Amino acid sequence: MRLWRRPLLFAVLAVTAMLLATTGCGDSNSSTGTEAEATKAAPDFSVKSLAGDNISLADYAGQPLVINFAASWCGPCEIEAPTIEKMYQKYKDRVGFIGIAVRDQEEDQRAFAQRHGLSFPIGLDPDGKVVYTYQKAGKVNLSGIPTTFFVDKEGNIAAFFIGPISERTFDQKVETILD
Repeated sequence: MRLWRRPLLFAVLAVTAMLLATTGCGDSNSSTGTEAEATKAAPDFSVKSLAGDNISLADYAGQPLVINFAASWCGPCEIEAPTIEKMYQKYKDRVGFIGIAVRDQEEDQRAFAQRHGLSFPIGLDPDGKVVYTYQKAGKVNLSGIPTTFFVDKEGNIAAFFIGPISERTFDQKVETILD
C-alpha cells in the first residue's frame, strides 16, 4: 500500500516545479506570463546599486526605461536572466535598463549577475518597497517576480509583464515605449 506514495510524491513535486517555472516567485497568486497595459506615473525611487552608487528613476528622465524586478533565489528569474541580458544588449542604445533585486542579499545578487553575465545596472530593494510601489502604481493585481515594467519617456508605466518574459513579448512591450 505504501508503494503508491513515492510516485505520487514525485508527481506532485514535478507539477509544483513546473508551476514555479512558468509563473514566477511571489507572496500571492501568480499567473503564467501575465501582461497588461498601464498609464500611470512611474513612482520615483532611489536604490543602492551593486556598483555602490545610487540609482533613481530621475536618472532616466526623458528616456524610455525598462525596470526588471528579480532575485537570485527565484527559479523563474534564473530562467529569464539570459533573455533580459540579450534584450539589454539589443536595446541599450535606445532604452535605459535597471535591474532591481527584490528581498535579496547583495552577495547573492552579485553571484547571480556574474553567473548570467548581467551588464546593466542592478539596484537592491532589500525590503521589497520599490517593487510594491510599482505593482500598486501599475495596478498589478498579482504579485511576484520576475516582473518587468516598461516606462515611457514621459515617465509613465506603459506596460508590465509578470513571469519570465520571452524575447518576442519583450520586443512587443518595448515598442510601446519607443518613439
